[in-house]
Amino acid sequence: MNDSEVSAEIKSLIHGRDVALVGNSRKVLGKAFDVDDHDVVIRINGAWDLPKELQDSVGNRIDLLCISGHKKEIDSIVDAVPMIMWMSPKNRDVISENTKKSMHFYPLDSWQNLFTKIGARPSTGCMVVDMVRDIIGDGHLTLYGFDFFEGDSWHTRYSWKKRLKMLFGQEIYTNPHDGKKEAEYIKAALPASQLTIVKP
Repeated sequence: MNDSEVSAEIKSLIHGRDVALVGNSRKVLGKAFDVDDHDVVIRINGAWDLPKELQDSVGNRIDLLCISGHKKEIDSIVDAVPMIMWMSPKNRDVISENTKKSMHFYPLDSWQNLFTKIGARPSTGCMVVDMVRDIIGDGHLTLYGFDFFEGDSWHTRYSWKKRLKMLFGQEIYTNPHDGKKEAEYIKAALPASQLTIVKP
């Protein structure tokens, strides 16, 4: 496992390419985006098993899956996607050595630097942008499904207890990510000529 720098294979995939990064905003539902037409399509977390209605909106091609959870399913996910990168500094020690051989890892120093810049735990999407900006060269990055936590993710589900709390205006979840700071960081990550953020 190499978690000190981005692998040569990932660099080769992204450098100089037209890259699409797909976020998890529910707001893409009912719309249609030409995500799969890009040179490279990066998806995050649960996108390895997208529901049909999401596929209708943002396609289903995956060249690279960047993931921070699903550690229990990681063995089967590695077999299901062409390339996978573990982003979180957590749980790297619980992944089997055999599975690690088929994975790439977001550098721990990069995570720490990003955490310091934002002042909060960076989301998977923010980490991917941070990684891409360093290796894309003269390529172009297009973001789909990024609303910077203004709405729910497509995979969000609420129990009846949480729905009851929502009805009475009670807080049900404290987001560990800072959407405003992440938006500022991401919008400044690349020159305007190299970054397109498609409104979900």
